[in-house]
Amino acid sequence: PATATALVAYRAMQVIAEQKILPDGALSLLVGAPRELPALLGAQDVLAFTGSGETGERIRALPNVIRHSVRVNVEADSLNAAVLGPDIEARSDMYELFLKDVVRDVTQKAGQKCTAIRRVLVPQEALAAVRDDLVEMLGAIRVGNPADEEVRMGPLASGAQLADVIAGMEMLEIESRRISGKPGRLLEKGFFVSPALFEYESDSQAKAVHDREVFGPAVSLLPYTEHPAAIVARGNGGLVCSLYSDDAAWLEQAVAGVAPWHGRIFLGHPKIELSPGPGTVLPQLVHGGPGRAGGGEELGGRRALAFYMQ
Repeated sequence: PATATALVAYRAMQVIAEQKILPDGALSLLVGAPRELPALLGAQDVLAFTGSGETGERIRALPNVIRHSVRVNVEADSLNAAVLGPDIEARSDMYELFLKDVVRDVTQKAGQKCTAIRRVLVPQEALAAVRDDLVEMLGAIRVGNPADEEVRMGPLASGAQLADVIAGMEMLEIESRRISGKPGRLLEKGFFVSPALFEYESDSQAKAVHDREVFGPAVSLLPYTEHPAAIVARGNGGLVCSLYSDDAAWLEQAVAGVAPWHGRIFLGHPKIELSPGPGTVLPQLVHGGPGRAGGGEELGGRRALAFYMQ
């Protein structure tokens, strides 16, 4: 596990050991940098990795991994998109669901989850309404100690994460306009930032928003005039894309356009009661995606056992 957040993994391992789910010696927990361990992998080994695409590339490029055809599974970066259909009117139930899903995914875990919504695509004519509503909703999010019942977003995981998120937000701001959220560090103590919303006038000049995943509470608003599938595809592969529309013909075209670039498609609808939203993954679902997302999957559920078997 990541060193900075290893306590959760440690507790999970304790439960597995206490319940005697596996035979002694079948599972080990190592915390810290792997150092030379990846260089020892051979033809009888497999390696599953969840993390940054950059680290995934380094793993795949190891001489012994190439020489011995070591099986590698990578679940990496993802610039997940939420797309509002052109048929949805402001203040409708579908519109409100769309806003709710975006705000939850931006602020849940302070945006530190691989399925968080990073790009919000809306029709040009709906841009002003969506912008104003998101600014109001994100501005009402109270940031601080999660033990406080009124707090809706806690801190980032570490000082290094804080620095990386601030740098990423500054990169987005070069080509867009920050319309919500205070720049930089929010409080003197702790690793807190404001949830940030960036607005793009058009997609034609956008680059960083399709290349850089800011692993924190940052989301970019992009207008579209033609079908948005081509804009979504500029993310070069993702874990999940969520679509919000009542137009069956538009949805059919949208699903066909974005599906080759994603491991999962989420169709939002207010009639689906108790929907967990696009950012929640269940063990029976494939959680992975092509391209930037790693070309593999996070190994949950019974289907994951196939990776470890010959």
